[in-house]
Amino acid sequence: MKKQKTLRAVLIILIVLTLVFIFRNSTDSMEDSSALSQYVKAMLEPLLEVFVGKGNVTEHFVRKLAHFTEFFALGAEFSLLIITGKKVSAAGVSLSLLAGLISALSDETVQLFFERGSSVKDVWLDFSGFCTALALILLIHHAALKLREHR
Repeated sequence: MKKQKTLRAVLIILIVLTLVFIFRNSTDSMEDSSALSQYVKAMLEPLLEVFVGKGNVTEHFVRKLAHFTEFFALGAEFSLLIITGKKVSAAGVSLSLLAGLISALSDETVQLFFERGSSVKDVWLDFSGFCTALALILLIHHAALKLREHR
């Protein structure tokens, strides 16, 4: 039981740090954000071209992938928090989904204060990253439990 409480505390700290990372990125100027995107693009382009084709890795693509990935990580952390609870419940999943949506909305709102473009599309992209991770990890967890029952 003590291990589980410690793990949950670590996950909560990780969630807070992920949110700080996400919101911190939203405070960058357009120029700084673009420079970072170009740097990441240069690093990841050879790998990403394997999946999307040569010449198809644009700064815009990298920026959108970053949105999805940040919130995928956040969704994964929330799913692990749910799993480490007493039991996986609809209430836990619903509260996590609400937290993910509020985080996505807040992230885009932060950008308004730093003269960056805020986009409803990005809210949906962020939230879809969150939901993808949450669903994927909870499904894997459920499948693992079912396999364990049949042994």
